[in-house]
Amino acid sequence: MSAKSRAIGTVLNAYLSSRPAKHALYTVGRVLRGGRRRARFYYRADDPYSHLLAQVAPRLAGAYGLEIEIIPVAAPGVGANPAPEMLLEHAISDAALLAESYGLSFPRDATPPSEDRVRRAHAVMLERRTSEQQLQVAAELGEAVWRDDGSALAAIVERYGSVSGEEVRPALEANYAALERAGHYQPGMIYYGGDWYWGIDRLHFLEERLQREGLQGRLDLSSGPSPALASMIHSSDSNPLRLEVFVSFRSPYSYLSIPQLRDLRDRHGLEINVRPVLPMVMRGLPVPTAKRLYIVHDAKREADRLGIPFGHVCDPLGQGIGHCMAVFFGCAIGKGLELEFPASVMRGIWSEARDVGHLPDLVFLAERAGISEAEVRAAIEDSSWKEPAKANREALTGMGLWGVPSLRIGSYSSWGQDRIPALAAEITRVSQPA
Repeated sequence: MSAKSRAIGTVLNAYLSSRPAKHALYTVGRVLRGGRRRARFYYRADDPYSHLLAQVAPRLAGAYGLEIEIIPVAAPGVGANPAPEMLLEHAISDAALLAESYGLSFPRDATPPSEDRVRRAHAVMLERRTSEQQLQVAAELGEAVWRDDGSALAAIVERYGSVSGEEVRPALEANYAALERAGHYQPGMIYYGGDWYWGIDRLHFLEERLQREGLQGRLDLSSGPSPALASMIHSSDSNPLRLEVFVSFRSPYSYLSIPQLRDLRDRHGLEINVRPVLPMVMRGLPVPTAKRLYIVHDAKREADRLGIPFGHVCDPLGQGIGHCMAVFFGCAIGKGLELEFPASVMRGIWSEARDVGHLPDLVFLAERAGISEAEVRAAIEDSSWKEPAKANREALTGMGLWGVPSLRIGSYSSWGQDRIPALAAEITRVSQPA
């Protein structure tokens, strides 16, 4: 194990083990301050996930007696968001499908809002008012911004007031700096008691925490059928369902996706084409420390929810990634182990602290998946894996996506293991006889 891999693994493991103590400290601090539960909602008017969250936040506040302060922030820099245009385009289509499934509002034909309308919306949000009023105003603004309704936006400005245009940018930048100091890097986040909860996707974790603290509320936010998603993935007997998944061996979310994809394959006979890509940092995309720490913490709680082992980490960056790619392309594909090899090797990386840059560990993980030591030794001497890895990266970019895991089935493509349950539900529905 390299010194760098060992150091990164040590930091991540210590960070994960510190979370329970941090929760306890925040609870003590809240009690000493009088017991009032407060959360911060970091918001952007041109972030689709912020608009969905703004619609649900008043229900959350009412259900649990939670005071939610909305804080408008500047857009993340390239370090936190290396592909802003692709992210926004994806977020718009993703939010429309989420809204349909959760009974929320987001137009299917939405387009990126103009800079002027976003600035005017933020000018309204920066005006001081009560937390309850801010939640109401945010939801109304989102409707106007995403429906490109200039008249509605002007009426909101007239009704609620706004700060001057010159104040907007400095205030947003100061708020974003505060977001970074608190330990995060993107909008659409709720911060409560030392932890971060992204969009509507992570509200169930916040609810569980509030209930552990003794509260009896219930948000009652659950997903339902999505006819739009079903139409995108639908197929016939002459066009069987086929799923492409782009993964990285260094991505904890990719690791979490593999057991879910294996289950999907086994239950539905779904053809799954696994397409590994190099990690973001090896593709020239930066990953700030705050982002890395949030991802590993979020992946840990997702792993616990899914019953997937996680938390004893050895970073595979460098030679380890090359070994994994070489064995995958040289051995796993040829033996029909496109899911089995990633399942074994990523479990080694993310829950067993196996060093895949170290041959004995790599051999152990490969043999567990059905690949012999001789095959492993031959594969890691062959650099031909670089060409298909490059092709996978280009295909991912061609889909308008950049992160992993990314999925494509029919005309539907999405980023994130969070979308696998919805995909599985719709595949089940479209697979049932009429």
